[in-house]
Amino acid sequence: MSDGTTDTATTTDATEGETTLVHESRTRTIGGRERVVNFLLNWSNMIALLLLVAVAASLSPYFLEPRNLFNVMRGASIIGIVAIGMTFVILNRGIDLSVGSIVGMATAIVALLAPYGYGMAVGVAIFASVIAGLVNGLLITRLNLQPFIATLASLIFIRGLVYIQTDGNNIILRNVPDWFNFIGSGHVGPVPTPIIIFVVIWLAALFVLKQTRFGRHVYAVGASEDASRLYGIDINMVKLKVYGISGLLCGIAGVILVSRLMVSEPNAGQLYELDAIAATLIGGTTFDGGVGGVGGTILGIMILALLSNILNLLGVSPYYQMLLQGGIIVIAVVVSEIRQRKR
Repeated sequence: MSDGTTDTATTTDATEGETTLVHESRTRTIGGRERVVNFLLNWSNMIALLLLVAVAASLSPYFLEPRNLFNVMRGASIIGIVAIGMTFVILNRGIDLSVGSIVGMATAIVALLAPYGYGMAVGVAIFASVIAGLVNGLLITRLNLQPFIATLASLIFIRGLVYIQTDGNNIILRNVPDWFNFIGSGHVGPVPTPIIIFVVIWLAALFVLKQTRFGRHVYAVGASEDASRLYGIDINMVKLKVYGISGLLCGIAGVILVSRLMVSEPNAGQLYELDAIAATLIGGTTFDGGVGGVGGTILGIMILALLSNILNLLGVSPYYQMLLQGGIIVIAVVVSEIRQRKR
């Protein structure tokens, strides 16, 4: 009798032990899968960038040559500067649809005032761009307009001013001094000047967002305006500065663009807002505010630049490239949302 009881107990213990081992094995499997998923989500941008580099290198043996890489990044540097400003805005839970028009305005001002001196023309162009950004901020903070409405109105209004002032015609720059030509077409060693300007602005923005009180306020206001107000943060001033920074960087981008092309086109900067938003979202900054930063934005810029280069190598129509870019934005937003839920 006692032997039977012992045997039963032993059998039960063995069964429970096997069941426990099965559960532990499943837990380890699920944990491993979650770690893999989390790794892919957290490093999705870097993985995508490396895959694009591999694809581009396989399509062209000259792709990885420094000269070609510098050319790709020079083409992306102007949009990159605009995207850094857009990152500040979206971190603050806003949006700026007027960035392309402000870039176009800056190029027009330089071309129109160039006969009176290029130094003055550049100064006025950047000053006017900052004012345009501050006007956006005032429309949002003082008139309580939604950022989408305020900046959409600015997009239309500023582009209209450009058409009026240029009469819809291209303006060719003449008697260009060497220092101005250097801004858009010069090199420091093998590195094109626009890339250097872009990297300097990126590092400055990284420092501001991570190491300054204003940067912390940008994140705080984007995360929660109510909580920021309770902590004594001047929300309207933060928003005003953010849009002023966006305008400033658009002005700098416009100066680089007109220096590189040596002509001001009335359509200059058109649709830059879409590329800037795409780069910012791909970089991990979300419309929810307070999440992301310019560290991711530079990856977003590089991904877009490499993708465009690959599609051009394949001879894909620009119209289909726009479709693909739209799809990439959707994927980037979905990945960002999943990443946030995991956190």
